[in-house]
Amino acid sequence: MYNNPYSDETVSSKVNDPYAIEDLQPRPPLVQPAHTPAVDPAFIAAEHEAEVAEIHHNKAETLRFIIGKINDYILWFLMVLEVMLLLRFLLKLIGADPYNLFAEFLYSLTDILLFPFAGIVRSPSIHTNQAFEFSTLIAALIYYLIFYALRRFFQLMITNPSEEEAE
Repeated sequence: MYNNPYSDETVSSKVNDPYAIEDLQPRPPLVQPAHTPAVDPAFIAAEHEAEVAEIHHNKAETLRFIIGKINDYILWFLMVLEVMLLLRFLLKLIGADPYNLFAEFLYSLTDILLFPFAGIVRSPSIHTNQAFEFSTLIAALIYYLIFYALRRFFQLMITNPSEEEAE
């Protein structure tokens, strides 16, 4: 069959296996303390319910924090967007050189945001580079309303109905 390198050893469960089932002794029974205080099952259930309520409260607070942070980021993004649109409007109004590095960067960045509003209203030109852009003002108003609605939605998600009625 197979070569046994230890052929002179005898194979017996009692000789080779010190943990053989025949050698195991039964475990002594567990000794109960002389007087165990009685524990009310209702107390244990109330304690468990308190732990579960604490876990749910912590999860709710974490979710409330996350939604609050998202709300803060939305507000930050709205402010950056509105400032960029206001700067574009002012630079167009005063007739800033469109080939200036800053003006060109701002115009190209805000052109993407103003694409849906292009051509809504004609912009009256005062001189060759000066223009009163109504589309920029309309875009700023529309973006403000969209982000206000988003922020309000997230605010409703994290407030209790009783808090809403008080406001």
